[in-house]
Amino acid sequence: MTLYFFLYIFSIYSGYFYIKNNSTIFIFILISILPLIKKRFLFFFSLFIIFISGWILSLKSEPFLSEGNYRFDFVVKRSLKNDYIVSKDNVNFLLKTDLDFLEGDRIFGIFKVEKLDFENDYEKYLENYDVFYRLNILKIDSCKSIKTVDRFRSILVNRAKEKYDDQKISGFINSILLGYRKDLSPSLKKDFINSGVIHLIAISGQHVLIIYSFLFSIFYFIPIKKRAKVIISIMLLIFYSFLTYNNPPVVRAVIFITIFLLGELIGRKVDRESLIFLTFLLMLIFNDSNFKDNGFILSFIAVYGIYISSEIFQFKSGFLKVFLTSVIVLILTIPYMMFQFKYISVGSPFFTFILYLPFSLIIPMSILSFIPFFGFLTYPVNYIFKFIENVVAFSDRLSLIYHFQIDLIIFILLETTLIFIFYKKFKFSFLFSTIIFFYVIFCINRFC
Repeated sequence: MTLYFFLYIFSIYSGYFYIKNNSTIFIFILISILPLIKKRFLFFFSLFIIFISGWILSLKSEPFLSEGNYRFDFVVKRSLKNDYIVSKDNVNFLLKTDLDFLEGDRIFGIFKVEKLDFENDYEKYLENYDVFYRLNILKIDSCKSIKTVDRFRSILVNRAKEKYDDQKISGFINSILLGYRKDLSPSLKKDFINSGVIHLIAISGQHVLIIYSFLFSIFYFIPIKKRAKVIISIMLLIFYSFLTYNNPPVVRAVIFITIFLLGELIGRKVDRESLIFLTFLLMLIFNDSNFKDNGFILSFIAVYGIYISSEIFQFKSGFLKVFLTSVIVLILTIPYMMFQFKYISVGSPFFTFILYLPFSLIIPMSILSFIPFFGFLTYPVNYIFKFIENVVAFSDRLSLIYHFQIDLIIFILLETTLIFIFYKKFKFSFLFSTIIFFYVIFCINRFC
């Protein structure tokens, strides 16, 4: 209970600084009261929060800007497949260009501003990122590229292309190591989607854990104090997070590992449920747009499913635990997948089980292959990739993907059922319900 009060006070204190420009934080403060509510009032208070939050969010309006030509300086906020989301004074724009920019670049020039019509799916998708205007470049005066991190990332991307002549392999490696998908083969991506294991090439907490285990193995042979090993590992993981442009699942995993390691240093056992909630809270406070990121939502639902599985299944067999954990995660994510993406893949647990070991090997081996002395590892990496490619290609022929579409009410009922199934056993089903309530609020605001 002390932890609940601490988190509640912390969220109020943080929300004080954000409330004027960030109504989502205010909503989260309301939701943070949920653990303090008695069970018999929990359902009614939750409904109250949904309606109040929907009303608050409905008051938010898009920024007003007249169409025309402007001289602006923008910061590249997000790189899409062929376009960029740029920002000026907290207003987001879609920048369509064939030029290459890095996230964080500052662009100076003259641009033509046009309002988006939201007549196609792509523009409706952009609305999730609060993008209401399109920019066409008339003249670029200058572009200030930033950060050593971006240069180092570019070096690694090019290094993979040099080491692996097959663009399909280099594109795959850059995707699983850095989240760089521009060179990822469309056919390979399609096969991963159909097999239900697209999360394996979407850089995630699993990748961070594998990289941390790899670092820990290296430091095991280095004669330095444990405290120094932990501090160096944390610094390298934070740097890796920047290399992935602070991808939400990566940030979550880095926070998890950092708090866990610091707890070990001071001899304090970390409660995993509390850690999940605290990480969720921090990531929303510092960037509430995370909630509109599908990767953010799915990663927290998945990590909660992993936690539940570890408490339910006490098997010694690691592979059996991986399979059953995948089943639990699939069950928890099915309603979200049907509502947001309109499909599910029932083969996901099976193929996750098959590919778990190959991915655990190919990630550290790919990193080592960049080092000249370990260049020979490119050969086993090629063989492992071919195995992975054949598995996902085989799954595509099985047609294990099913298309479903459910409306908002069915989505709420399904998620509420799952919440109450796990609520009696796990005190932090509150976290899972918080994620769902947030998403419901967003849907009410967007579709109603």
